[in-house]
Amino acid sequence: MLQNYFKLALRNLLANKLVSGINIFGLSIAIGCCITAFLFLQNYWTIDRFHLNGGQIFIVEYVTENNEAEEAWGTAPMPLAEALATDFPQVERVVRVEVLGGKAYLGDRVFEEAVYFADPGFFDMFTFPLASGDPGALSEPDAIILSTEAAEKYFKGEDALGKELTIAFVNQVRKVFTVKGVAEPFPHNAGFRFDILAGFNSLKAIGTEGLTDWATHTWGTFVQLHRPEDIGYLQKNMEPYVALQNAANEDMKVKRFQFDNLRHPNPEAYKVYQRPAEAAHPLLTLMFSLMALLMMALSCFNYINISLGLAGKRLKEIGLRKAIGGRKMQLVWQFLSENILLCFLALALGVVLTQVAFAPLLNSIMVMQISPSLNDNLWLWVFLAGLLAFTGVASGAYPAFYVSSFEPVAIFRGRQQLGEKKGLTQLLLALQFVLAFSTVIIGMVLITAGRYWQGQPWGYQPEQALVVRLDEAGQYAKLKNAAEHMPFTLGVAGAATHIGESVLRTSVFIGNEQYEVMHYDVGAGYFEALGLRLMAGRFFDPLRQEENKREVVVNETFVKERQWKDAIGQEIRSEGKAYTVVGVVEDFKIMGSGATRPVIFNHADEKAFAYLAIRHEPGVGKQVETGMETAWKRLYPELPFNYFHQDAVFDSFYESYGSVSTAFSYLAGLALLIACMGLFGLASQNYASRLKEISIRKVLGASTRNIILLVNRGFLLMLGAACLIATTLCYLGIQLLVNSVDEFTGAMNLGFTPYLLANLLAFFAAALAVGGQTYQLAKAAPADSLRVE
Repeated sequence: MLQNYFKLALRNLLANKLVSGINIFGLSIAIGCCITAFLFLQNYWTIDRFHLNGGQIFIVEYVTENNEAEEAWGTAPMPLAEALATDFPQVERVVRVEVLGGKAYLGDRVFEEAVYFADPGFFDMFTFPLASGDPGALSEPDAIILSTEAAEKYFKGEDALGKELTIAFVNQVRKVFTVKGVAEPFPHNAGFRFDILAGFNSLKAIGTEGLTDWATHTWGTFVQLHRPEDIGYLQKNMEPYVALQNAANEDMKVKRFQFDNLRHPNPEAYKVYQRPAEAAHPLLTLMFSLMALLMMALSCFNYINISLGLAGKRLKEIGLRKAIGGRKMQLVWQFLSENILLCFLALALGVVLTQVAFAPLLNSIMVMQISPSLNDNLWLWVFLAGLLAFTGVASGAYPAFYVSSFEPVAIFRGRQQLGEKKGLTQLLLALQFVLAFSTVIIGMVLITAGRYWQGQPWGYQPEQALVVRLDEAGQYAKLKNAAEHMPFTLGVAGAATHIGESVLRTSVFIGNEQYEVMHYDVGAGYFEALGLRLMAGRFFDPLRQEENKREVVVNETFVKERQWKDAIGQEIRSEGKAYTVVGVVEDFKIMGSGATRPVIFNHADEKAFAYLAIRHEPGVGKQVETGMETAWKRLYPELPFNYFHQDAVFDSFYESYGSVSTAFSYLAGLALLIACMGLFGLASQNYASRLKEISIRKVLGASTRNIILLVNRGFLLMLGAACLIATTLCYLGIQLLVNSVDEFTGAMNLGFTPYLLANLLAFFAAALAVGGQTYQLAKAAPADSLRVE
């Protein structure tokens, strides 16, 4: 019996190739989106769960108060690890991890790297098996462990064990390390990973200070307990360490220490600043879930509408099968078998689309990669089976039960026609267009927002600045001298941190109030070199180096948030020192979104400079670049020339954001295409059922315009309602997002233009879907449809 069902199903699919192709294509797109979303969510829901000890591992965090609101941070004081291991028998081991920037040298090749340092118990705590080498090598001060990718990058297929790598750190210390191990490839759901890992005792060997200072924090501190339930005891007995931390750093008062489980993180773990292990943002997971459900709903609604239209050609078949003894459930199983076969073909195509298109596209814009491979992923197979069952039933149940309920007598006498009760199909189509309009609106908002951000004023002249990254402290004076002798140079200055490239977050005190601010360390002349505009007071004076160390310059937002009428002369405290505000600069672009934040500038010594900024005449950026590159190669022929033009400092942000908006635009296009396919199917069914009515109206004198309005009035009302609902929902949702994401707050004022453009685009696509059929219907000769009478 089942074999017969599927034979008939295959015959009917082949007999209606165009409609079957539309259904398979639409469902395959939705299934591909669902598979991609599942893989993404699977990665995020299982972040770091591959660690065998994950349930016993806790990240140490600290909480401070900022403007009466609590903030959690993922770092911890350096000595806290040893104290926890010594004072609590419940602790099995503690591992600290520190990260330093540096340059790795191998022959004449130079690589920018983040070098990780970990205590010897790192590989006992975490499940990062080695492909070769000895994990105990972390006890050796000269040993490093490489990732598989790093070993391939440096040694290109050769055995890396025993090879040497020279690393120059930001403190200008160079050290030769020997490769003692290579890690196996990291799982896709690894929340943190390394390319170069050295022992924690190597920090002392390279001259790192503050290793025993409670005021110095390390990148991450991980505690492994014998029994996870003992974490409550630790939490209750952390007050002595809070006191030690606060005594060592009075300007960064810690309210409490807390612990977050690695395998089952707190739902608000994404809010923790500088958390060493990545945590999923609920908005991100919600967005991917909604996108997948949206596409699946669109495809199922579309399939139902087209299936109902196609069933009109099979009414006599249904009547005949019932007349010769066929039962309703046999017809139901027949229609469901056809649908399951179609869904199986769509599933196979959806898997292919995921592997060749959707997954690579997502991997190009996301940090955490997904693997679309079907190997060794049991839950993916379970999901695919469930997806096949769901789509087979969800999209096929209503047409199967509805069409199989028709009576043979009514069919043969012509009293049973599809399309008499259009309420459900029109509702389904309306829901399709609400979803389609929503995706188009969101895509248009994302594109408009990107252009809006790029068009935001910088607050200075970035096109007139070239910035050179420095490798050593002594480079600044020589390169400054070379820059000042170029004919197009208007100013030269140095900085330890630079606008758009690096920034620090720090706490400042005004009276007894603590505030979180963005913090830059710059040299005298930096403001002039970038062209920042002075609103009050003065900049740092190059002739008053000692006084500069006790002074700060702030931006307008800092002054506005403090509600100062006159900022000059006001006093702030930071890191135990008092500073006087001597200048106020106009707000400038800190991040790609254009959002403003309170900023302070401290004066930096020349030995701390990591950047050299050159202000030049307009239109000569290329000549300045060439001149500085020539000077660099003459002075430092063994080092690569590392520079950027200031007006390109946010390009990586815009490229990443552009990838996201492009991906969503593709999704919007697919959603609109599927919805228009559904509109095309429903319109075809509607026009066919009213053909004789239209012919009679034409005979009685109805004009083409009247007929077009008559047959499309219902669609226009439906599209208008869908437009209104989608616009309202998207506006409210986008405002919620803007107000909840820190980088967007105060940075988007798009008006209703993107909503209007999106709705016009969607209406135009819908008009194309039905326009050809409407025109043919209006122009058709009445005799062609009436002559059968």
